[in-house]
Amino acid sequence: MGHLIDSVAELTDLRDRDALEATLAAVTLGLIQASRLTLWKVIYRAGVVRLRQRVNLVARGAPEVDEAPIDPNMLLPLVFRPDLYDCFHAGTPLCRTATAEGDVRYVFPVMDGRNVIRLLEILRSSPLREDQERLIVGMLRIYSNHLGVLDYGDCDELTGLFNRRTFHDYFSQIASYSDAVPPRVDERVPTRERFPHLAVIDIDFFKRINDDFGHPFGDEVLVLFARLMRECFNDLDRLFRFGGEEFLVILNNATKLEAQAALENFRATVEGFRFPQVGPVTASIGYTTVLPGDTGSSAFGRADAALYVAKQRGRNQVRSHEMLIADGVIEKRKAVGQDVELF
Repeated sequence: MGHLIDSVAELTDLRDRDALEATLAAVTLGLIQASRLTLWKVIYRAGVVRLRQRVNLVARGAPEVDEAPIDPNMLLPLVFRPDLYDCFHAGTPLCRTATAEGDVRYVFPVMDGRNVIRLLEILRSSPLREDQERLIVGMLRIYSNHLGVLDYGDCDELTGLFNRRTFHDYFSQIASYSDAVPPRVDERVPTRERFPHLAVIDIDFFKRINDDFGHPFGDEVLVLFARLMRECFNDLDRLFRFGGEEFLVILNNATKLEAQAALENFRATVEGFRFPQVGPVTASIGYTTVLPGDTGSSAFGRADAALYVAKQRGRNQVRSHEMLIADGVIEKRKAVGQDVELF
């Protein structure tokens, strides 16, 4: 019993969601002595349910946590895994006994209320006892409830994206790569270097939407805009609503060309989407490469300066702070060290 209490305490002591997933897998594996445990993240993209393997853990092995950026459209469709598909739609644990290695396969759903957000796949050489099944279900409920508590404090109530309060905490994690080499200023030079990038996104003429159609339709635009963000960006990128019509994206581990392409794809997606009642909406985007030693305020200041140029030069466009410096649009001496008070 003491070991179980320690396991629960270890799980609920974490706020970082990646560490939480790895700990859940390790704790569960230890409690039931499985030969292999895999935690799948369920991803909804343009009407297709896909799977991303987040943690893969074998007995007496270190957890393998997948943190590499992947095009969401390249992820495994759920229908390609009938055993996981059945559990996803049933919303209840399922058992399959006919594996090639003779193991017993169990699949448990992780719910966030109504939706399945994770699938836990377990392989064992022998069937689980009833008390072990209850233990797993209980651990997954604790995990789900803990995620709910984190979301309540960390997420925007309207859109479900991370809120501005969480921005600095997360930014400090991705800006701590002290051994990284500062990126080149001129983005026109191809590079294989990967860095985080911070983008500030602003819905164009949003006040006009509220004035012409009313705040309920303005709120609907915000909700749908956030949905488009989830569909367009990688599931390892971090999406924030900063307030009003302003949003932030932290693109993790991307080249400059990849960052530009991802942001341009999102801009075009918004432009081509027809919002109910409101019709076409556009967005302006400014972004910057995160530098070693950056603070959230300094990176935000550079991205916001690029956003200002995008809005001044016609809106509905993506502008890079580094490119604007290279082109002489922004003076470097005014850009470097720019610090903006966010709170």
